[in-house]
Amino acid sequence: MGGIINLIIFLVLTAYMFIYIYRFSARVKNPLNSTQYLLIEGTEMFIILLFATGTLALSSAGGGHGAGGGFNLQAIRLLILEVSLILSLFVVTEQPRWGIGTIGYLLYIIWLVYSLTYCSSIQFGVRYILKYIYPLLVMLAASAIVRDEPIFLSVCVWARRIALLSVVVRFVPIPIFSLFDPFWYITALNLNYVVVACISFALYYFYGKDKKDLILGILFFLPCLLVTHRSGLLAIFGGMAIFMFLKHKWISLPYIAIVGAIGLAIVFYVPAFHEKMFWKDTNNELTVADLYAGNIAEDDIRNNGREAVWTMLENEFYKGREMKGSGIGSCQKFLYENPNMVKQTHGDYVQMRCDTGLIGMWLYLAVGIATLLHCAMVSFRSWVPDHIKCCAMITGGSIVGMYLGMYSENVVTYTMTSTGYAFGFYGIMLGMLSKVETPHYQYKQRGL
Repeated sequence: MGGIINLIIFLVLTAYMFIYIYRFSARVKNPLNSTQYLLIEGTEMFIILLFATGTLALSSAGGGHGAGGGFNLQAIRLLILEVSLILSLFVVTEQPRWGIGTIGYLLYIIWLVYSLTYCSSIQFGVRYILKYIYPLLVMLAASAIVRDEPIFLSVCVWARRIALLSVVVRFVPIPIFSLFDPFWYITALNLNYVVVACISFALYYFYGKDKKDLILGILFFLPCLLVTHRSGLLAIFGGMAIFMFLKHKWISLPYIAIVGAIGLAIVFYVPAFHEKMFWKDTNNELTVADLYAGNIAEDDIRNNGREAVWTMLENEFYKGREMKGSGIGSCQKFLYENPNMVKQTHGDYVQMRCDTGLIGMWLYLAVGIATLLHCAMVSFRSWVPDHIKCCAMITGGSIVGMYLGMYSENVVTYTMTSTGYAFGFYGIMLGMLSKVETPHYQYKQRGL
């Protein structure tokens, strides 16, 4: 039953997306004035709908395991979204804007395509490239479509509304959702909440300091705590630290230190987190003092079997091929073809090293660093309008959150609800920035 409902939602949602791509106009409530409606282009409604529904997995197992009849609905949805993004680039009147992050990401995709020449399976390689290429397509489409503040704010508002609904569905017993579950599982959603928390705090600072935005920003921290999700906690605290730095610059450092202290206190003194983080030792309970004294060894930390999987994969695909790896998709093929193995690496950086070597991993890291630096430049420039600074700060915090989560999570697998959002907001920033004229300063020669 649940699979059938999800399949119907999938078909209706897909139809609406294609309709809006080719539709001349649409209406949406003005986020700056709730009593008014905006007449917008169909492609603008398409991008709003794309960001609003990224938290929907529409799969019987919350993502990746297919719906109903056993086919992989999630893979089909990803492919259809990518096709729709490409089509939108042919329909929209503006050209995509390229930034240092977009160019770097394209170079990374080129390296992935090259790694197909020596991978163990073209099929698995192409499947994984599709996950990586989605954020690039969102960047390009968003930069061509979103040029105005009201559309940017509509993207933010609707992304947050559906994310808030996902929180309610996950933690409040609602009878109708016992029949079907349209959202990703909670570990994937927690990565989306990094972006939505940044959105909420950005709206608070830039649009009237409404307490509702502040409360919602704090609310999206709670799911990580309730399900004891360590990677999600690291991602959301790290993302918010970068957001605060971009907003308040150096004076934010004391507040970032306080946030870091709160994060450490949660890990060490909330029993559920402490038990999940460290092996139980009744004779010597680990504390923050042990961390400062350097008394915590790697063997003290619970990795839930990750270390064993990582070591096995590195021995199989990385050792002796450190620079180039074994080719994109090699790890996934190995895990899927061994029935007794887990199906995910639970560590994107390990998979990057194994599949594409140090070259691939450092290219991807360089993309994140370059994107963050670009966002910082935009945030710190006095002539940039506030709504673009707002978008830059959302992007910077989101990018860092995603990259931190990649240490021990399958962030790339969740691309529609994770990296697609982070890099998508970078595209929106580029699009809005293209409408701002860079000031040209004139200098008078001395004595004239």
